[in-house]
Amino acid sequence: MVQKFSFYALLFLLFNPFSAYSKETIAWQTYHRPPGTFNYGEYKGQGFVQKILQMVTEKMPEYNHEMPITTLARAIADINAGLNVCHPALYITAERKKSMYFSNATILNATNRIIAKPESVAPFLENNQVNLEKLLKNNSVTVGHVQGRSYGNAIDAIFTKHSQLANILPLQNIDLTRVFKLLERDRVDITIAYPFEIQHYLKNHADEDSQLAVFAIAKMPPYDTGAVACPKNKWGKKVINKVNSVLAELKPTVEYKQALTAWREADQHSELFQQYYEKYFLKH
Repeated sequence: MVQKFSFYALLFLLFNPFSAYSKETIAWQTYHRPPGTFNYGEYKGQGFVQKILQMVTEKMPEYNHEMPITTLARAIADINAGLNVCHPALYITAERKKSMYFSNATILNATNRIIAKPESVAPFLENNQVNLEKLLKNNSVTVGHVQGRSYGNAIDAIFTKHSQLANILPLQNIDLTRVFKLLERDRVDITIAYPFEIQHYLKNHADEDSQLAVFAIAKMPPYDTGAVACPKNKWGKKVINKVNSVLAELKPTVEYKQALTAWREADQHSELFQQYYEKYFLKH
């Protein structure tokens, strides 16, 4: 009798997809943006965001983890639609919080910088920093603004304030290599990106003698954080709670810091980065 029961129980588990052994799936949506994410090429899967995501997902075996390649706009749209999707590292903004739950901080980045040829920003430099509002108000300067991308609350607020200006050109969420090429060919005058993004580009195009340079934006803190974002529903809340418990275990480890600073040699040796990591990042 016991053997017969066990046989039918086994059949139930094998053919019932909603059994106790079935797992929910999280679609972790990313897009190709070196060195945070490499979705193709020689370093596929080795970006620092991907390294951190791998550490987190290994601690969440109760879920199936898929890694679809998408765009930032699609990732945000799917989260807003309440699908079972998450993003591993988004800026937290008031607008996004209306439809998303956020984890504690997963990444610590240098804040975004102006990327341009020196002559394009020279009139707007004040104490070696760019006055972004003054620059945007100058109609002779064209600004390539990647649609859907957050540059942090302070920079986003400036762009929102001046969003109707004709010299702000919306760019599709494309590989930043193409954006930097637009700068080099004088199709646009400036864009905004993380310093490690332009440094990675310049390192991989060293033979092209690029004139692009990095300029700090006035009145911005040196570092900012990103977090896992999931839909603002019961499923998303459950995932975020689990992610937070995993982060509490992982973030104090040497391995987590090594993953975060992969491809970011400047941060590996920066005393200021270490201070932010210990005094702010580990507590948020």
